[in-house]
Amino acid sequence: LLLCSQANRANDTACGQCQNCVLFAAASHPDFHVLTTELEWRDGRAPLIAKYCDRYQDAHAREQRANPGRVISVAQVRLLIDNFHHHPHIAARKVALLVPADRMNVNAANALLKLLEEPPDDSILILVSASAAHLPATVRSRCVTIAIDLPPQNDTAAWLAARIDKLTADDAARALASSNGAPLSALQQFESGALPLQAQLAKAVGELARDKAEPIELAAKWKAHDFLQVVDWLQRFNCALIKMNCAGAADAPDAMGMVATSGIDASRLSAERLFVLYDKIGYYRNIAREQLNEQLALEELMLMLQGALRAR
Repeated sequence: LLLCSQANRANDTACGQCQNCVLFAAASHPDFHVLTTELEWRDGRAPLIAKYCDRYQDAHAREQRANPGRVISVAQVRLLIDNFHHHPHIAARKVALLVPADRMNVNAANALLKLLEEPPDDSILILVSASAAHLPATVRSRCVTIAIDLPPQNDTAAWLAARIDKLTADDAARALASSNGAPLSALQQFESGALPLQAQLAKAVGELARDKAEPIELAAKWKAHDFLQVVDWLQRFNCALIKMNCAGAADAPDAMGMVATSGIDASRLSAERLFVLYDKIGYYRNIAREQLNEQLALEELMLMLQGALRAR
């Protein structure tokens, strides 16, 4: 819409036929810039956006690392600044999309400040974040905040049903619970086979509680999967255990079904240890934005989880 030369301003739609629209759909518009992390570039849920990321990714640096980077680097931001000081090639303006913007490291965020303070007249910068609190206050203060609410769960469930054959109500509820109700994330749960994997993790935790599994071995096994996804599940699982423990009732919230799958009696656990574990998981989720020894992190979490599950 921002690039289209024949956009309908009455109903905010792009024409889809002008040169700008054709180039945009072909992922070759010279005035559209996308900055994201290597991880999002590789596993991104929006193929068109991923194609635009190529010009801001350092393929040589990627080859030197065992795992894709999780931050938007200062080098990417500096390249964007250089490009934004040129006039638009064919559109009336230049548009930059930073997603997820909270993945900028400190140096990248500081470098962006100058552009945010004095953006060229013919430019628009869009910073997208589901965790805006992780953005520096100096960055947030220079932006106009537009909150985007989640759609109603019934609408999202209907949207999923139109895209997934034989979708059951239980599976839809589990996917929405594990994605905080976000439609694209819920769809990805199905397309990536994450729901069965989530159930496997719940069973593994149940075995840990019954001393049928070793925490170090479990950490090594789950290291093979996406770290942020695993710790997200563990934190949600832990949160459900806390709610059930504090409520003292079997019908306390367990929307993801992980507690039921694990067979754990949450009422017999130590709430204090569960809260300590919750904080530790949150800590590792935050520092995972930088380089982190995921193996050691998972080992500590599994050992703490074992201790919390054994406490009476």
